[in-house]
Amino acid sequence: MTLKPKIAVAALFLTLFDLGLADPAPVIDLEARKVSVVNLESQIAQREARLEEVGEDIKTIDARIEKRMDSLVKMIADTRDSQDSKTRISQIKQDAINGLRRAIDMYSSKRRQVAERVKKGDDAALGDLEKFDQRIATRVAQIVELTKSFPAYKDVKKYESEGSDYWNGYYHENTRISEEWKQSRRDNTEGKVLRDEVTTAIKEGIERLDQRRRSLQDMLDNRKPSEAARKLYSQELGQIDAQLENLNSQLVQVTLPTGGATRTPSLDEAVDMGQMLDDARKDLRADVSKLFQLYDSFDKERYRVGEMKENLAARKEWLEKNAPTAN
Repeated sequence: MTLKPKIAVAALFLTLFDLGLADPAPVIDLEARKVSVVNLESQIAQREARLEEVGEDIKTIDARIEKRMDSLVKMIADTRDSQDSKTRISQIKQDAINGLRRAIDMYSSKRRQVAERVKKGDDAALGDLEKFDQRIATRVAQIVELTKSFPAYKDVKKYESEGSDYWNGYYHENTRISEEWKQSRRDNTEGKVLRDEVTTAIKEGIERLDQRRRSLQDMLDNRKPSEAARKLYSQELGQIDAQLENLNSQLVQVTLPTGGATRTPSLDEAVDMGQMLDDARKDLRADVSKLFQLYDSFDKERYRVGEMKENLAARKEWLEKNAPTAN
C-alpha cells in the first residue's frame, strides 16, 4: 500500500530529525558574545559620563537657585515700612512668603512622584528624597525669617502736640494723632496677621507629618509591604522625625519677632523692590522648572544605566558558565 505524498514527506522529516539529520541547532559564537560585552561596557561608560554631566548641571542650577533665594530673603527681611511706604514693604514680604509656599508645594509634589517610584522598586532614587526634604526645610526657615522680621510691638505715644494757646485766660494744647503711632499700628497689625497665618500653617504641617508617621508605622507593623516599600517606609520614618523636630523649632521661632529690620526705604524704593521681586520670581520659576526637567532626564538615564549594568552582569555570567573547558 502506497503512502500519500504528504504523509510520506512528514514521516521522512521525522525520521531525519530522529537521526539528527535535520537543521542543526545554531552554533553559539563565543567570540561575538565576548565582543558584545566589551561594546556594552563602552556604552555604559559613555552613558555614565553623560549622567555625570547632567548631575553637574543639576548642582549648578540648584546652587544658583539657593544663592538667589537666600540673597532675596535676607534683603527683604532687612527692610521695614516707613511712614512714607506705609504697608508696601509688608506686602512685599507677604508676596515673598506666598512664593516660598508655592515652592514648597512644587518640591513636595516632585517628592511624592519620586517616592512612588521608590515604592515600586526604583532604589536608585531613594537617596533623592532627603534632598527634597532639605529644600523644603530651607523654604520653611526662610518663611519664618521673613515673618520674624516684622517689628516687635513698641509702645508709642498716640498723640503729639501741635502747639498751645491761651483763650479767655485758659490754657489750651492742640494735639493730633502721631504719624509714628499710625505706622506702629500698621506694623503691629500686618505682623500679627502674618504670624498667625504662618503659625497655623506650621501647626497643620506638624499634624500631617504626625498622621503620616502613624500610618507608616501601621503599614510596617500590621501589613505586608514589599521589600522596596518596607525600605522606603523605614527611611521615611527617620526623615519624618527630623522634619517634626525642625517644624517644632520653627514654630517657637515664629512667635518671637526680632524686629531686626533696619532699612526703611522710601515709597519709590519700595515700589522698585516690588518690581525687582516680580522679576526675580519669574527667573526663579524658570530655574526651578529647568531643575526638575534636568532631574527627570537624570532619573531616566540613571534607570537606563542600571538596566544596562544588569544586562552586562547577565552576559558575563553566561560567558563564565559556557566558557570552553581546557582539555
